[in-house]
Amino acid sequence: MADKQQRWMVPLAVLGMMMLSSLACIAETRDVDGFNLRRVFDLAAGEQRTGDQVVMAYEINLETGSVVDGDVTLTGNQVDLSGTVDGDVVVIADRLTVSDDAYVSGDLVVCVKNLNLSAQATVGGEFKEECDSSSRVSVSKLIDSGWNSWREGWFFRVSSAVIGSFLFGALAALGTVVVPRPLVRMSETIRRSPLVTGGVGCLTMVVAVGLTVVYVISLLLILPAVLLPFVVLFWLLIALLSLLGWVALAEPFGIIVFRVLRVSEQPRMINAAIGGITLVLLLRIWSVFWFTAWVGVLATVVLGSVGLGAVLLTRAGTRSFARRRD
Repeated sequence: MADKQQRWMVPLAVLGMMMLSSLACIAETRDVDGFNLRRVFDLAAGEQRTGDQVVMAYEINLETGSVVDGDVTLTGNQVDLSGTVDGDVVVIADRLTVSDDAYVSGDLVVCVKNLNLSAQATVGGEFKEECDSSSRVSVSKLIDSGWNSWREGWFFRVSSAVIGSFLFGALAALGTVVVPRPLVRMSETIRRSPLVTGGVGCLTMVVAVGLTVVYVISLLLILPAVLLPFVVLFWLLIALLSLLGWVALAEPFGIIVFRVLRVSEQPRMINAAIGGITLVLLLRIWSVFWFTAWVGVLATVVLGSVGLGAVLLTRAGTRSFARRRD
């Protein structure tokens, strides 16, 4: 008995170590490839940043003596610009203060509610007050720039895949404790009839999308806006059932993983946790490179259909699905 317990404690220990690693990834992703996301951002005197910078924070301070060699986009509640920026600056904020020591070699484009611009501040290019558009920067460009800077870093894509896999693994393990019997029924259905569950799930999604398209078209013609809450609730229900289907997929996938590794039978919670982590990792890892992203999308559609079909065939795990044989 002790030997059996030690066997399943090994993958559990590995899971714990991976969870600790994910916390480190969360901390690191707050400042990636020139994209900064935090509550307070301070660039102190003497500090220098090279390359374009995108900062999103509640309070932003570029202190006197700080230097940024590149274009800067700042969005927040309160922005204090006192440093040197060798490039263009765009600011979207509730309150902007540009002090005497501020130096901007390029354009300064602002979209702010309250502006305090010192007459001693130096702006080498044009000063523009506008929120809709500019020759180089706009609100939409700011959002796109921030998202692209964050998304295009390989570290962000890898760490987000790892973190997502751990969260789903924890959810799958929790599901085996909260709703054990329904998950067993759905998992058994997936193992016995993957093609049937996949077909039912795929057909359901096709019908759901088709009905939504018909509704959108009718919305443009006869304005049945009263049905909109029902459409939203319908898709919310589809999303919840799909999530339940993914949780049901985790345990069978974990069993496959342990069989491949030639590890003896493990408790259901461990199967679900390891299966959920491995499943999401295998799906998300394709997104690291843009030219392989389609593989992950295709696999997600196929496996998602299988999980959704199992949920529907077992009525969310409330009854077993017996496939008829001729």
